[in-house]
This record gives sequence, structure tokens and C-alpha cells, in this order.
Amino acid sequence: MQQNDVKKISLKISLFIFVFILGLAIAYYFNWKDVDTEGSNEVNAILSQSNHAFFDPVLPDTQLNFPKDFGEHSNFQHEKWMMTVNAVDQEGNSIGIQWTIFRISSDDRETRGWLDPRLYIAKLIITTKNGKWVGERLARGGIGQAGVTQRPYRMWIDDWQWSSFGRNPFPGLLSAASDDFSLKLSINSNDKPIPLGDKGYSRKHDLIPVASYEYIFPFLTVRGNLTLDNRAYTISGKAILEHEWASGFLDEYEQGRDWFIINLDRKRKLLIAQYRHKDQAPYRYGALLYKNGDYSLLTENDFTLQTLPARQLKNGRKLPLQWIINAPSYNLNLTTQVVRNEQWLDTLIPYWQGPITTTGSHQVTGFMQLTGY
Repeated sequence: MQQNDVKKISLKISLFIFVFILGLAIAYYFNWKDVDTEGSNEVNAILSQSNHAFFDPVLPDTQLNFPKDFGEHSNFQHEKWMMTVNAVDQEGNSIGIQWTIFRISSDDRETRGWLDPRLYIAKLIITTKNGKWVGERLARGGIGQAGVTQRPYRMWIDDWQWSSFGRNPFPGLLSAASDDFSLKLSINSNDKPIPLGDKGYSRKHDLIPVASYEYIFPFLTVRGNLTLDNRAYTISGKAILEHEWASGFLDEYEQGRDWFIINLDRKRKLLIAQYRHKDQAPYRYGALLYKNGDYSLLTENDFTLQTLPARQLKNGRKLPLQWIINAPSYNLNLTTQVVRNEQWLDTLIPYWQGPITTTGSHQVTGFMQLTGY
């Protein structure tokens, strides 16, 4: 009798485990089957190369030249300056800030005034655990509404501006305001910029000639004041500034990009990027960035990038918001978590971007950007 009872209990346990595993498998499948990884990429129409204009190509073995390359490169169709900030307020609460300016040229002709072909798009996103604040500006070049100068360094769009006293962006002051927020940040760096890729030539595919020129300031210090919904904060933190230019950031068959910057410790930061292409394996690369200006390039043989089940946002999109990054040779084993799920930006250039934290070998902060979902 007891033996039969034991068999019944074992059968029930086995059945429970089977149903549990089956449930997980079904949940995983339905989480992933609706993730749009093969549809059209909304960003392509804006950042792909034009077939009707002739801009300078991005070529290898081209030496970056500073301070000249801090400025604008109008011979190329696209340009981007992006800063991400992981900061804390006076009470120790985390605040994420992302500031970006895109410069897009619709024509290769050098015309002035209202015929200037340059369009500038700026966005500023402030994130706390309780919400996000988004501001956006759109302006055209040639009429004083937006632009970049180097004597002294100044980048502006309407009343948003980054300014410094010399040809170098640092020390710089970033100021911006909207109806819901305002900020004034002092940004400094004691380090030289680090060229990404091969001395600044950053490839996006093994076979297709899609590349950009790119460098990064990975160890910026930020201090300043911030107002959110009429409440004032004093903040300080660490940041990166990435500057990239090309004649087409994306290939027409590129599906999207997954990008991570992680603050490993006071002397190292990890950059990981994945470019997803239709009907092809993704192109992956990375870099370990060191405070002394050195860097170690990472190929897809040096690390793995694994997604965990996707999450559905309130707008219906499904995105992989949690990732596992392993780089065994560097003793890195990281699992990312987002501060907030609802970081999709319904802006002129739409994507998900927001602050993250990690567990595993390092319990640290960072930023993540996902496009093409």
C-alpha cells in the first residue's frame, strides 16, 4: 500500500515538473514569436545612404585629426553626437540622462540660408525609476537656428546648447529646458578621445561596405542642476560622449542595432554593439576602454550576447530588455536589468534607450539602446 502511495506521489511530482517546463517553453515561445526582428526598420528611411546624392565615402586607413574632428563633417551625409549619463541626486537616487544631436543632409550641394540641406534633430531624455521626461528639437541649418562652431566650440539647436571656451568640447556646459524639465550640466574630461574600430574606422558588417568614423570620450565627469516638474535636484555622475559620422549609418537590409555601455569600474568601461541584418548572422564587436587611453578591441569570438525572454511594452512592441554578456577571457559575466521598461521613444528617430544595471561579475550601471524592433 505504501509503495503504491509513493508511486502516485512520484507520478504527480513528475507530472508537475513536466507541466511546469512545458509552461515555461510555451511562455518563452510566445514571448519571442511576436518580436519584430524581420520587419522594416523605421530608422532606415532616415539614416540610410541616399542614392541621389554624392557624399564622401568612409575609407579605412584614415587618421582622425583632433581638434578638427571634434567639429562638424558636412561632406558626409549623417552625423551624431550622443552623451549618456549615469548620475545620482543629492539623496543618492539614480538618474539617467541621454542627450543626442543628429545632423542629416538631404543633398550634397553646398547652399546657404533657407536652401541649406542640413537638418538637425536633438533629443534629451531624463529617466528616474518613477518616470521619464522627453524633449525634442528640430531645426534646419543655414539660418542660425542650429549649427556647430569650433572657435570656440559650440553646438546648439534653438535654446539648447553645448558650449566651451576653446576648440575642445571640454570643459563644457550643456543647458536645455522644456515645459517639464530644465538642466544645466558642467561636463569635464582629463582624457583623450579613444578611436573606435580600426583607428576610428568602425565597420558595421563583415562583407557589406557599411562603416563610420567614430570616437568616444568614455570617462567624463558630470555635475549640475536639474529640475523635473518644478522640483530641483543637484546631480553628479559619470558619462560618455560618442561622436560618429558617415555617408549612411545603415545598410538598406540592416534590421537594427543593440548597443551597451557598462561602467565596469573606475578604470574600465565595456562597449558592446550588435548590428542585425536580414537573413544574415548579426555583426558584433566591442571594446574594453581604459582610463589611461588604451583599449582592447573585442570580436564576436571574444564574447557572447544572449537575450532573455522579451517583454511587451504598453505600445504593443515586444523587445528583449534583458541580456547576458559573457567575455570569459576578461572574467566578465553580466546580466542586464533595465531601470524602466517603458523607455520607447516615439520621436522622429524612434528607438528604445535607457539606463541599466547589471548583476553577475559586476554590479554596476550603464546604458542600453535597441533599434529596429
